[in-house]
Amino acid sequence: MIERMSSSVGLRVLACILVLAVVTASTWWFLEERNTWPRGEALGDALRPVVEGKNSEQALVARAIWDNYLETRSNASRWSGVYWGFTFTAAVFSALAALILKLETFIKNEGAKKDLAALLSVTAALLITISSGGDFQRKWQANRIAAAELERTGYEFLENDGADARTYLATVGQSLLRRHMAIVGSSEQRNPPQEPGKAASQNK
Repeated sequence: MIERMSSSVGLRVLACILVLAVVTASTWWFLEERNTWPRGEALGDALRPVVEGKNSEQALVARAIWDNYLETRSNASRWSGVYWGFTFTAAVFSALAALILKLETFIKNEGAKKDLAALLSVTAALLITISSGGDFQRKWQANRIAAAELERTGYEFLENDGADARTYLATVGQSLLRRHMAIVGSSEQRNPPQEPGKAASQNK
């Protein structure tokens, strides 16, 4: 009797370790693979001559646009991977929990089946709770929108041949500000600070 209980406990511990190992390995592999996906190479190739050019003011602005674009795009990729990784893993665990209770060939011990199913269900619930509580989806979307805005700013900069280069820094700053506000809370509930020029004109 004692040997059977020890065997059952060992099986449960082994199952827990295997589940955690699979989740960790899958998440690590997915995030590493995402870092190799192409992101904005066309914009980078177009901005490179300006960055390496002799006009220091245009080079400064082009570098600011490109560096911030890379940062927001990388952040969007990471948060997207975390959010969807948690979501898909939770869905798989929930399905496995229901499937294990129906299996009769692989796991014949009813106690082990119920324990493993409960473990998977609780893990799935925790993943969803952490994902929702951490606002992973909102962080992903905020960075993705900011990256799209910065990409558009970069192409507008190139379209105008870098004329009045420093004026584009305000647009970059506004995109980053909207990203931060979207992460910490709804932008509709917060009034972003106005640009110095606009604020001064309204106070006259």
